[in-house]
Amino acid sequence: MGARVNSCLPISMRYGQYRYYWVALLVGVTGHQMLLAFTLGWLMFELTGEKLDLAYLGLATATPAIVFNVLGGAMADRFEPKFLVTGSQATSATGVTGLAVLTMLGWVEPWHILVVAGLIGTVQAFDSPSRSSIFPRLVQREHIVNAVAMESIVWNVVRILGPLFAGIIIDRVSIPASMLASAGSFYLLGAVVSVLQLRQRPPAQGQVARQIAAGLRYVREHSVFSIIMMLTFCNSMFGMAYIGLMPVFAKEVLEVGAERIGWLLGAAGIGAITGTVIIGNMKDKHPLGLAILAGAVLYGLGLVLFAFTANLKMYAASMGILVFVGIAHSLYITGGIAAIQSLVPDHLRGRIMGLYGVTWSLGPLSLAFGGPVAEALDSAPWAVAIGAIIIVVVAILVGLFSPQMRSLPVRPDEARRQQYQQVSGQASARAQETGVVER
Repeated sequence: MGARVNSCLPISMRYGQYRYYWVALLVGVTGHQMLLAFTLGWLMFELTGEKLDLAYLGLATATPAIVFNVLGGAMADRFEPKFLVTGSQATSATGVTGLAVLTMLGWVEPWHILVVAGLIGTVQAFDSPSRSSIFPRLVQREHIVNAVAMESIVWNVVRILGPLFAGIIIDRVSIPASMLASAGSFYLLGAVVSVLQLRQRPPAQGQVARQIAAGLRYVREHSVFSIIMMLTFCNSMFGMAYIGLMPVFAKEVLEVGAERIGWLLGAAGIGAITGTVIIGNMKDKHPLGLAILAGAVLYGLGLVLFAFTANLKMYAASMGILVFVGIAHSLYITGGIAAIQSLVPDHLRGRIMGLYGVTWSLGPLSLAFGGPVAEALDSAPWAVAIGAIIIVVVAILVGLFSPQMRSLPVRPDEARRQQYQQVSGQASARAQETGVVER
């Protein structure tokens, strides 16, 4: 019976250690989304009522993550990444618990929120590339794309569960209760990751600066990696503002409460799950590159429609459009992650994912774009629409001028894989000449 049930699971979920990781990730990321996508912004806007303060919150979260992500990637290649994840999760949980206590006592001030956001952003710089280095070591290389899709399902599911849970808890219990639930999920994820049994991987050795330089050279020599990172940068900087501006949409545009905004964000999560399933079921020779570019264009157009309907206070229509937005976003982002993870060699994985994490960590910084634009135009919908148009333009230009991106398949053939490994070897040889040894 057990073998029959196992055979019905997605291929990556047939690995027991990956299943443990996946369930713990589901819990931990739910808490992450509750906190960063909803609770902290709600608390800040409730304290000050200023859109620019949401931008400061985004800056506090994103800036340390951007600064330290590359270093975090080098550490993930140098040390055992599961212990970096454990320490990062415990640190975040402790900071959030302290903020919850201050809020319960009525002592919380905006700068307390900014400090905790900065702490979380800093430890995320070590947590994110470390997690990206862990799960490929729980499955065989030929199953990495499916593992990426399953991990992406977690993030997309919690786009429903996280904001929805946070909105319900805040409305029916309190803001501190939502923060404590997030902290508990962080502790649980760290504890499970600490006991995972990973496939052996020799650690990188040598000077950290030269290790980072080797990762940068590798990305420079492969235009596909650079393009995917640029597209992710556009998503993070210009396409995620609608999430951070949701407190403004709730109070000034749609005129609804926290729970209904939670349902609205959940609609995007439902669509994202659908898009992730599409990516996970693409065949080896399907044009993954075209799917990524089409997803980017459709994502931008969908956000323009959402801004239009929200501005007209059409709540139901806005929810329906966000389902479509979620589908397009998964094709766009999950496809890019799958492409990187399937091509990058193991000994460089932490550094490459650290570099990728810089672009992903800009998500909270979207408020630094969206907040001032919304303030200047006195319109959150216009801020979302302008960012979305930038994404569409960039994706079209990439599609026109990058044949490598257009021709990228789901699973590269052996010749293309060898090409990537060969250049990696050249980079390693140059690194050895300058005193860096990749073992």
